[in-house]
Amino acid sequence: MNKKGFTLIELIATIVIMALILIMVMPSIIALRNNNKDKAYEYYGDSLIEAAKIFVNKEGEDITSLGTLNFTGCVDISYNDLLSSDLIKAYNDENINCTSAKVRYTKSRNKESYSINLTCRDTSANKVVYSISNIPNTTCTVTAY
Repeated sequence: MNKKGFTLIELIATIVIMALILIMVMPSIIALRNNNKDKAYEYYGDSLIEAAKIFVNKEGEDITSLGTLNFTGCVDISYNDLLSSDLIKAYNDENINCTSAKVRYTKSRNKESYSINLTCRDTSANKVVYSISNIPNTTCTVTAY
């Protein structure tokens, strides 16, 4: 008798072992995939901040209604401001909308900082897929010095 094949028990044991390995590995794969998706949004937020820095330098004295660079306070820079200035491109993922983003430029006499609110929505499911909110809900004001 020629015994070159596998028995039914060996095949079932192999399938069970493979299923157990898959069950153990699958949560890690899903977590890695979700983490990578969040990284894309984080990098997009970083690019918005970098674009806002260029926007502030480009606008110069026109960044506020005061017409001077000698001010303290903050200025909100909208997503549309950056988009219309050709400093960013729209987020490039089907059914994802990040247009409510804004960057806040805050300036004191010796310090400048940038913070961001970025919320991206899946328009097909109408749910938030990513959100970071570093800007407090206060109104921006500027004062000349």
